[in-house]
Amino acid sequence: MLFIPLPFVAALLLLILFGQMCLREQAASRHFRILVLLLCLLAIVIGVRWGYGIERVLPAQAIIASAVGPLAWVCFAAFVTEQGNRLAHRFWPSLLVAILTVARPQWIDVILIAIFAWYAVALGRLAWAGTDALDLARFDDAPLVHRSLQVMATTMLLAAIADSLIAMDLRVFDGSHAAMIVTAATIPLVMLLGAAAAIASRNPSSPAPEAVQPTPASDDDAHIVARLKPLLQTQGLYRDHDINLSRLARRAGIPTRQLSKAVNSVCGKNLSQYVNDFRIAEACRLLESGDIAITTIVYDVGFLTKSNFNREFRRVTGMSPTEWRAKRTPGPAQAVGVEKMVNVPHPTS
Repeated sequence: MLFIPLPFVAALLLLILFGQMCLREQAASRHFRILVLLLCLLAIVIGVRWGYGIERVLPAQAIIASAVGPLAWVCFAAFVTEQGNRLAHRFWPSLLVAILTVARPQWIDVILIAIFAWYAVALGRLAWAGTDALDLARFDDAPLVHRSLQVMATTMLLAAIADSLIAMDLRVFDGSHAAMIVTAATIPLVMLLGAAAAIASRNPSSPAPEAVQPTPASDDDAHIVARLKPLLQTQGLYRDHDINLSRLARRAGIPTRQLSKAVNSVCGKNLSQYVNDFRIAEACRLLESGDIAITTIVYDVGFLTKSNFNREFRRVTGMSPTEWRAKRTPGPAQAVGVEKMVNVPHPTS
């Protein structure tokens, strides 16, 4: 009977995902597609090494594995202005491991563990900063990107733990449990698949709203929010599908951190939720004003996907758009109720 190692199954799933991402180019950046392809190649090499016992692929496995963390960092750093494109994050781990495969192969296990742990911490710190730290992510996508970042950081940590267990088993038990540990370590690959799929998908599942811990508001914060409201209210910037924290900060002439802090302090929510409140307020009025199709409203108010629209609509109103339309009838009194519920001024057309 033909034996197919479990990592080969993971490689097949990753290859299918890569094909889907290539067909939907706007759904994922080039770096994310490269990351998925790299993971596919890593899964194949792992399957060859531990499934068929071919040790000659060990140097290639180490070099490929060392590139996962840096590439994952580059993928998510693209959503953050301050991170930029740091070349050190692209090259030094793989270069170091490539040198060690020739000069000091006995050090490779320790270095790989350190690389995975390093990028787990780096990605975790970026995730800890919250959704608003991803200032180049569109407000429509920011919660999904943040959730994927959390999964990626967790996966890097699991990879470091798995490599530590394998290294310990090789030294203490002569590798008698290594194959089993490697098989179990396929799970992080599947998690990476899920993270990449979340970034690539244009029809994501609805993540839970991010909890925001408000800080005491100052007079400056209130002034900043007062400057921000007209941009959204009068100019209708919330309708821009590509709007993000960085672009909004430039339009307002306010640094991104200062703008995010002001909205957090004054409104008790992140900027993505604040902008979406304007979108939902307008959606409520459109739902009451006539028989406009919900799919048309989704796009008109600034959302790109109906799933994100439905999630935010339920967050604000406590019901689905269909339920809202069924319970509401057009009229001035109802419009006032919408504005009070959403807690933003009436966005003018």
